[in-house]
Amino acid sequence: MTPLAWSWRDLALCRQVVTADYDPFFSDDPEDQDDALALCAVCPAQGACLAYAIRTAQPHGIWGGRPQAELQRLIASDRAGQPRRALIAAAEHHNAAKTHCHRGHPFDAANTYYDAAGKRRCRACLRAAWHRWKAERRPPTHRAPEGVA
Repeated sequence: MTPLAWSWRDLALCRQVVTADYDPFFSDDPEDQDDALALCAVCPAQGACLAYAIRTAQPHGIWGGRPQAELQRLIASDRAGQPRRALIAAAEHHNAAKTHCHRGHPFDAANTYYDAAGKRRCRACLRAAWHRWKAERRPPTHRAPEGVA
């Protein structure tokens, strides 16, 4: 398997450290948290881990080398629509080179969102799908049968 085919989770150093008895990333002990932050500082998956935590709004723990309080601020600013360009390097995302969705709508700040799985989605396509769904659910108009007044 080539490194490009690996998930960021496969490359994360925390996989080699965390056990059922020891998890510094979800500990209340300041020493454990310092150990987790030190491990994150040298982890090759730090950027992808942080991007995942923000996209999925992870409420607890240390993700991507950021303590919980800072992570919550980043999630709040992301939810407020502020750009995340500083957090995700373009080279880390396999679809970063795409400028338009499969229906031709542009991927720009106003037309792009990320779903819970972290996939980049088009707002215009979402609106169109919603309108199609609403039209299918609309009850049929009732007409009196012909010849009946």
